[in-house]
Amino acid sequence: MRKLICLFAIIVIITTIGMISCAYNQTSNLQQTGLLDQSGNLITNTLIKTNIGYFKGSIPIWATNGKFDYIITTNTNSEIEIKYTNEVIYPNYPEDASDYYSITLPYAGKTYYTVSYKDTNRLKRLWFDQIQRKGQSDGKVFAIRNRDNNGNINDFQNLQKDSSGASRYDYYYFKDNGDIVYKGGDKNVWTNEYLMKKFIGAVIVDYRKITGKSIPEEGIFKKDEVENTGEWTVGAVYKMAITVNEARELFKGAGAQEGAYNFIGIRKWTYVNQYVSDRRMLTRQFYNNDFMEVIVLNPYSNEGNAECLGVDAYYAYYGDYSSEEGDLNPNGYTAENYPYMTDEKLYFGKRPEDIVPLLNHTTTFTDSIYDWRFLAMAGHKY
Repeated sequence: MRKLICLFAIIVIITTIGMISCAYNQTSNLQQTGLLDQSGNLITNTLIKTNIGYFKGSIPIWATNGKFDYIITTNTNSEIEIKYTNEVIYPNYPEDASDYYSITLPYAGKTYYTVSYKDTNRLKRLWFDQIQRKGQSDGKVFAIRNRDNNGNINDFQNLQKDSSGASRYDYYYFKDNGDIVYKGGDKNVWTNEYLMKKFIGAVIVDYRKITGKSIPEEGIFKKDEVENTGEWTVGAVYKMAITVNEARELFKGAGAQEGAYNFIGIRKWTYVNQYVSDRRMLTRQFYNNDFMEVIVLNPYSNEGNAECLGVDAYYAYYGDYSSEEGDLNPNGYTAENYPYMTDEKLYFGKRPEDIVPLLNHTTTFTDSIYDWRFLAMAGHKY
């Protein structure tokens, strides 16, 4: 199994998350999600927080690359010791763990499922069951409201008026094969549809929760604070069908449709500290179609209406967020870390405890510091 040996210092078991703001009535219960041991018993502390770790042999990329403020030393037992200024997330599963996990998936049919992390075909099927709302039997499927779409559950897929007073569609829908298509045109042709993200498979990950973020209108400026909950669900692996530069050319300056640029490039101010002047424009430099992310529909979104799920993206990213738009060679990309941003084989059929540390960035399209209105809502197909 993994090389991670003794993790100690202050270790905090990931705790449960709070109440749901959408209509889904499931209550978080980590006693019902977790790794199963060989006897079928739940093990619920397989993601931990620590600020010291010991390794034998090589150091995995997730232990250092992209993490700052750490010191590496070698102790008298020839073990590599890493000390972090802040706590980081690490795997903590036993050597004799089974392949099976109890996971939760809203709207798919049941509350909990037992599934092997190696069974990529079943995980794919469960993702389809969720986006098609198989558990509701109401004839509706999930679609995603765009950034500036202010429509409610009944009309977000209707024509929406943009800032110029013109009417156009402004949402994303899932094709039968799981691909995500934007229906809303571009800054020149309003009737076009664009394939945005290609579905390539599914893995087990945990829900993440925003516990702190900038609230400029209240004078609060800081980096997003993201908590790994340790509550397992299915995440869908998507590759970009449109590059960040193509998205900029198509959608930037298009008013409400500019949200489609955000859906690829993220593009938002990230505050380095409490000073408004000390901020950077985050633009995710996914400059070709190999870049990938994991999308999770999150029932614990802090915003939304009835029958909704938040839209989150987890991804490995090592580029310099302050790179200029259109930069095809962002600082930070290396031969070592590039595959973790682009190669799905490093994720498929892997334990979620090993996947989660690799996905070192989180974008909550719904719980943004801006008034973004991205939301997965019950609607119609196409």
